[in-house]
Amino acid sequence: MRLRHRPWSAKVVSENTDIGLRLEDIKEDSLKHFDRLEVGSGLGGFLLACAERFPESHILGVEVAYNAFASALKKLSPAKEKQKNFLLVNAPFEKVIPYLPGECFKAIYINFPDPWPKKRQQHRRLSAIPLQHEYYRLLEKGGKLYFRTDNVGLFEDSIAYFKECGLFDIETISPFFSEKVDFLPPTEYETKFRKKGVDINLIIATKR
Repeated sequence: MRLRHRPWSAKVVSENTDIGLRLEDIKEDSLKHFDRLEVGSGLGGFLLACAERFPESHILGVEVAYNAFASALKKLSPAKEKQKNFLLVNAPFEKVIPYLPGECFKAIYINFPDPWPKKRQQHRRLSAIPLQHEYYRLLEKGGKLYFRTDNVGLFEDSIAYFKECGLFDIETISPFFSEKVDFLPPTEYETKFRKKGVDINLIIATKR
């Protein structure tokens, strides 16, 4: 998520430390009570939709890009008095992992991640096998990982990664329509791509 710097970013971030943390602000027990996780929260629309759809849950979002983080906080801020069940962290996901206890999430969401198409980049994909071991550790028994992408190459490669890793039972839905299910709200990207006639692909990986 590459966005231009916004002159209001620092002010928005400083005014919303109750719903947005930088890596240096995370304490040992800051993230222990969350039960749903979004990796790569972008502009925050899905995080907010999840908080509204699952009011009994506590939703944690992780976004590495500072400008996207600030833009998401601007969107999330008006809802924080009514919705008190979400938090967004600005940090690389691998830096957040040590703060997350095992078997704490019932669901992990990865929505439209960077496809990293070049061979030398593919180890950075969020579906790469090393990260699958982390997702397995973080999910409760029977917990689900939802991996959504418009990129056919990433979709097909990710299916192969899950099969090779062998830690999850996988189901695929292609094309996927969020309005036909109650477990996965739409994202800004899904709405944008669908208007252009681009198919959305979904992998549902259930922890064995």
